[in-house]
Amino acid sequence: MDVSNLTQIFSIMGAAIAGGLGAIGPGIGIGHIGSEGVSALMRQKGASHNIIKMMLIGQAACGTPGIFALLIALILLFPTFSSFNLSGLVAFVSAGIAAGAGALGPGIGCGIVGAHSCNGVGKDPKADALILRTMLVAQAVAQTTSVYSLIVALILIYIV
Repeated sequence: MDVSNLTQIFSIMGAAIAGGLGAIGPGIGIGHIGSEGVSALMRQKGASHNIIKMMLIGQAACGTPGIFALLIALILLFPTFSSFNLSGLVAFVSAGIAAGAGALGPGIGCGIVGAHSCNGVGKDPKADALILRTMLVAQAVAQTTSVYSLIVALILIYIV
């Protein structure tokens, strides 16, 4: 087995790990927001526009860590690099782990914030603007760790 085959195998493994793990956290978070959005709609049918707006914005923000993991998976699937040492090959798998695992916490955390925001609008529809601003700030802070993981994954791919 030559080095190019090994590079391809380790790149594919890293991409699979990044894509697979990277979908779990955002998937849970997005589902949680949707669940609370439906519950809020059942309580406040007249505020459906505000609740649906909150739900969709929260879900969109919640998907960002998964997009970072997808980016790493795509970089690994279509390599423009070749590694000729074992540490470089291990770095590809490690980059997948960093990106995928790095999406778990932020994806779930953003979902919790978004779910509570939908619940809040369901209780007090007039406070939707304040709740939306607060949700976006909280989700941005919750996602910082996924940015760290993205940076670590990129360093593992291109520098190690």
